[in-house]
Amino acid sequence: MNRSVWAVRYRRLGRDAVFLLLSWPLSLLAFCLAVPLTVLGAGTVIIWVGLLVLVIDLSIAGGFANMARLAVARVDGREPVPGGYLISEPGTSARRRLFRRLRDPQRWMDLLWTIVYFPVSLVTWILTVVWLALAVGGLLAPIADVITESILGDQRQGLSDLLGLYPPLLWDVVIDLVGGVIFSLTAPFVLRGLAAMQTGLIRGMLSWRSEVSRLQTSRAAVQRAEADTRRRLERDIHDGPQQRLVRLRMDLARAQRQAEKDPAAASAIIQGAMDQTQQTLDELRQLSRGIAPPVLVDRGLAAAITEAATRSSVPVTVSTELSGVDLPDHVSQAAYFVVSESLANLNKHSGATAAGVDARVVDGALYVGISDNGIGGASTAKGHGLAGLVERISGVDGRLTVTSPTGGPTMVEAMIPCAF
Repeated sequence: MNRSVWAVRYRRLGRDAVFLLLSWPLSLLAFCLAVPLTVLGAGTVIIWVGLLVLVIDLSIAGGFANMARLAVARVDGREPVPGGYLISEPGTSARRRLFRRLRDPQRWMDLLWTIVYFPVSLVTWILTVVWLALAVGGLLAPIADVITESILGDQRQGLSDLLGLYPPLLWDVVIDLVGGVIFSLTAPFVLRGLAAMQTGLIRGMLSWRSEVSRLQTSRAAVQRAEADTRRRLERDIHDGPQQRLVRLRMDLARAQRQAEKDPAAASAIIQGAMDQTQQTLDELRQLSRGIAPPVLVDRGLAAAITEAATRSSVPVTVSTELSGVDLPDHVSQAAYFVVSESLANLNKHSGATAAGVDARVVDGALYVGISDNGIGGASTAKGHGLAGLVERISGVDGRLTVTSPTGGPTMVEAMIPCAF
């Protein structure tokens, strides 16, 4: 396995270790604050003071929950997912706002999370500390073995002495190094699994309402994008190829009438009809730009991107690292649409002399970048060529960013999760 893969794993190991080591102290603080307040509020609710205590309790739990959501977003490299709390209407009285907090199911879920998360974070914290200690300790232990051997001599007792191995110092060094290497090599996988368990628990308990809302919004965005594409395609076919085909039929009928009386005129009409046929073919190729081409289905995304680049009037350099990667259909189609639409936009408006397309899988998501050295000014605002891309990418749980200052250069980047 190449070094870059291990470098990525150990960089992620650092993020996972910080996340896991800090999670238990924060969960301990949340647990120590939330549980006594919950007991106090429940015990005094009969005299109404408990309601105010419970509101304070829910607010504290919500604060720790927001910290957990931000921590999960940082460790995953994704956008923070909000909690999906009930929102009070403007002008609502303070009393109604307090009671709304008590009726908010997500705030009670935050409180439950502070109780459930405490033992989970304790277990993961212990495993993280033990694993990192054995990895670091195993690699540094040979130095301690040599030092203690030089100081204590035969009085030093190690694992090799208990096992009856000779020479003891050499065997202690070998055992320590082997243990340190094993724990060091497995640490990225173990800590990734522990971090994934925690992040799954946090997202499941603290962001479930937002996730449901986001999925509903994404589904609606996909439906709107498909409806807009269908309407545009219907309009463009009616206004373009359909009208040309009607004219082509009329020209051929005229040529048939002129064939015997005036062959020269008939030949001119036929030549015009041939020109109309070529223009119709060109328009149909343009209209099919947003539809998945056969090459995408037959040979994959890399081949489809290369074919789209060859149709560009601006020279395009293509770099894809997708060999052996099995992408879901919705990911490939969304990525192809981003590339084809971005290339069409830069050919029309950018004034660029060179462009590049980069596609690769990064941390379980497909990254697609399209750059050019044009005049800039590209935007995803309504009315611009890239306007439909945002909804299309958000519909597959992806993220699209456009960086295009005046004067250029322009960079269109999309991140599409490979699981849906």
